[in-house]
Amino acid sequence: MAEKTQSAGIANSLTGDTLCAIAKQKTNMDKLLTNEIPYKEILLLILTTLSTFLIWRVQHQKDKIKDIESQLSDKKYQLYSQLVYFIFDIMNASKLGKSIPEKELVKRMLDIKKDMFLYAPDDVFKTFTKWTLAIGKSENATTHFKIYFEVMKLARKDMGKSSTKIELRDFMLFLMQDEEEYKKFEVQNGW
Repeated sequence: MAEKTQSAGIANSLTGDTLCAIAKQKTNMDKLLTNEIPYKEILLLILTTLSTFLIWRVQHQKDKIKDIESQLSDKKYQLYSQLVYFIFDIMNASKLGKSIPEKELVKRMLDIKKDMFLYAPDDVFKTFTKWTLAIGKSENATTHFKIYFEVMKLARKDMGKSSTKIELRDFMLFLMQDEEEYKKFEVQNGW
């Protein structure tokens, strides 16, 4: 009987020891899980990665916009150059006693119109349209120079010369290259 009591006591103590050990292991496991998983560090890593991506994306968009603006600026430069060459070529041809074939003038004007529609800001586009309508009117054949000057002035502003102080007289003198001829022109046309 002493053996039975002794073996029952050993069984009870083993069971108690085992239960105590299991409980300690569970407690240690809970501590390990809560202490070992660095939630703050994981969250910080995610936020850092996300912010790095967003910064890269914004910079990428800025670079894309700069490229587009640069291309647009190049197209505007070409457009405004064509517009200047158009009138200067006509003026020079008449001074040299040569004529530019009408087909060539029409083709050049159509190219300018196409690019004007695509690349010019609204104020330049509307003033250009006003100028092309004035060219065909015979009331005062020189009125279109004033409108053309306005187109050129707006084009200069669009290309970055926002404080341009060039006046019609300056433009016409530049175009005609002769002050006496310009004075006669002013008197003839009632400017």
